[in-house]
Parts: sequence; structure tokens; C-alpha cells
Amino acid sequence: MADRTGAVRRYLRSRKNVAGLAGALAGAGLHLAGLVDQAWPLVAAGLYAVAALVTPSARAEPPAAEPSLVDALRTEVEAQLTRVELQRDELPAGAEAAVRRIARTLRLLLDRLDRVPDLEVDRRAAPERLAEVAEVVRADLAECLDAWFAWAPAAPPESAARELSVQLDLITARVERLEASVPDAHARRAEDLTEEMRRRHDQA
Repeated sequence: MADRTGAVRRYLRSRKNVAGLAGALAGAGLHLAGLVDQAWPLVAAGLYAVAALVTPSARAEPPAAEPSLVDALRTEVEAQLTRVELQRDELPAGAEAAVRRIARTLRLLLDRLDRVPDLEVDRRAAPERLAEVAEVVRADLAECLDAWFAWAPAAPPESAARELSVQLDLITARVERLEASVPDAHARRAEDLTEEMRRRHDQA
């Protein structure tokens, strides 16, 4: 019943109904002008039907595109970096710089993964590498920062600062290994072009 009611309401607001009503009013106007006799209701109904039929339906709005995983991870990286910048006074020395370095490498990785390289082996490996980046952003980085900021507003012990430093070092090493494993499509194409030019020049 609710579906029917909704369909009726949508039709009443539709362009087809508005055009049909305009046709029906035109039929009533012909009667008032003396051009149509007692049969004017039929004329009005016919004009309504014709106008409604010839009027195109409104185009359905395309659904909003879901953000890709790469875009979502970019947003989350920036959110973590903003969090660190806003709470830098609560961080031990060196922690903000370490997070900035991690964020910079993650941005680079996401840019590379957004441009899948030409080689089939790289295309097959891209989903696995993207999943590892997601783990770094959503688990490693988020969890170590959550654990640190959970101490606030109390002063964390020195051991907690050491643990945070070790955690950030481990994350940095992981993202740098990932960076080394994800090829730069632009750099590879530039290298291919250089090799092609060398071949052409050797032939000249």
C-alpha cells in the first residue's frame, strides 16, 4: 500500500501529469469559448491523455558514486594527519614528524595504486598491495595513535612514549617496503621511452 501511495504521489508531481492537466484545462477553455459543446469533458480527457503521453518522463538522477577505496584511504590519511597536527602538544618529540613521513609515503603509494601499471603482474598484485595500505591506515596507524591519545589528559609515562616511537618506526619501515614494491607507472613509462629513444638513435 505504501508503494502504491508513493507511486501516486510521484505521478501527481510528474511532468506528465502537469502537461496532462494543462491539456485538460485547454479542453475546458474550448468549452468556455463556445468551441466545444456538452462533449467537452471527453475532449478535456482526451487532451489530458495526449499531453501526458507525449511528454517525456523526467530523467532519473544517477545514484551518487561510491568513493573508491583509494579515495577513502586518502581521506583517512588526511584525517589522521589533521588529528596529529591539532594535538601535537600532546605528542612526544619526533612523533609528529614521523606521522608526516608516514602520511607522505602513504599518499605516494595511493597515487601509484590509483594508476595501475601496464604490466599484468603489477595489475594482479595491486589489490593485495592496496589491502596492505588499508591495514596500515586503519589498523597500524589508527591503533597506535588511539592508544597514545587515550592517555590524555594525564601525562603518559616515558615507557608509553618509547612504545609509540617504536610503533611509528615499524609503520615507517612497512610503508617504505611497500613503496619499494609498488612501481611508479610514470617512471616506468619514462624509462621505456628512454630505451626506445636509445634504440632509435642507435639505428640512425
